[in-house]
Amino acid sequence: MDAIPQHNFTYLQMATTDFCYIFGMANRNTFGRLVLFIVLGLIIGGVLGEALGLLFGELGELMNAGGYDNIVRNFFVASFDLNLGFPGDKAQPVILDLYLIKLALGFGLKINVVSVIGMIISIYIMKWSGGNR
Repeated sequence: MDAIPQHNFTYLQMATTDFCYIFGMANRNTFGRLVLFIVLGLIIGGVLGEALGLLFGELGELMNAGGYDNIVRNFFVASFDLNLGFPGDKAQPVILDLYLIKLALGFGLKINVVSVIGMIISIYIMKWSGGNR
C-alpha cells in the first residue's frame, strides 16, 4: 500500500492556486496575476486609507486636535490624482460623437499612501504564495 503524499500548503496558497486555475493562470508567474495583485492591493489599500482618514478626522474633532481636517487625516487621505480624458476636475469623460457611434473616453486613478503600501504588501503576498506545486 502506498503512503498518501503530504502537502504543506497553507489555506491562502490553496485559495490562490484554485483562483489561478479558474482564471487560466496555470503558470504561477504570469503578467495577468501580477496586474491582478497590484489592482487588488491598490483597491484594498485605498479603501483602508479612506477609512483611516475618516477615523482620524473624527478623533481630531473629539480630542480637539486640529479639528476634522487635521494633519494625520490629511496624510492618509491626500492622494495623487491622474485623470486622462477628464476635462478639469469633473468626472465627465470626453465624448466623441461620430453620428453612428458615440464614444465616451476617460480614465482616472486616485492613489494615496495606504494604497501604495497595500500594493507592496499584495506583491509580497503574490511572491510568497507563488511556490511550486
